[in-house]
Amino acid sequence: MVTSLFWRPLPILTLTVRQFLGGKAVRVVTALSLLPCVFAAIYLLNKSVATPQNFITNSIFRNLIAPTLLPVTVLILATGALGNEIEDRTLPYLTMKPVSRLRIVLAKFAGILVVSLPIILGGLVLAYLIVTRHQAGDLLRSLEAMLLAGAVEIVAFSAIFLLISLVIPRALLAGIVYTFAWESLLGRFLPGTYFVSIHHYVDAIYGHFAHDQNAINGLAHPTSLESAVITLGIVSIVALALATWRLRRMNLE
Repeated sequence: MVTSLFWRPLPILTLTVRQFLGGKAVRVVTALSLLPCVFAAIYLLNKSVATPQNFITNSIFRNLIAPTLLPVTVLILATGALGNEIEDRTLPYLTMKPVSRLRIVLAKFAGILVVSLPIILGGLVLAYLIVTRHQAGDLLRSLEAMLLAGAVEIVAFSAIFLLISLVIPRALLAGIVYTFAWESLLGRFLPGTYFVSIHHYVDAIYGHFAHDQNAINGLAHPTSLESAVITLGIVSIVALALATWRLRRMNLE
């Protein structure tokens, strides 16, 4: 009954979620999202390398999840949302329905978020609990900041990679190159590229919300919490608008 009520008003969203949950991609995403838990367990063998807060916030979130692991996991889902429809030649049937292109893009975008948010953030919470253990309550502010920054980053990358899947034939490969070459390497070591690095704004959101002065001081350029959120919000909206425009002009025959 509940499934039926959900299906009727949101058929594309429901279909997208079902495709994700029934495919191999969600298993890969889940495995990648649990990878920080492995590092957290290794940390317990030798806690002298760092304090629990420094390890979970800097080593796990700011240096592993935010610049590399999260973009890759979102990439796998986002490039498959419409990319699989194109490869399977089922997109023409979808666009023949009396549904606007904008609604299709937004439904696919929502499907990516419905699947990726709980899996990726759930993996972060598990890693946090493993590392902090008895101190979990004392470091709750840091967890809230990481979840907020991670959620905003997932939204931004979902929109960007959804657009890329409609523009570049080998979207998955292009996304991987972008993630490792730009966000993980150049975005860190070339200060002048901060304004086109999602990681920079995610770091700003985390630093300001967690009141982490080290994270704020480490920014390549001073960026307020409001500016970071607004910037990533605008990027997401523009990416979705361009994806809609691209879908309207694609030759689907």
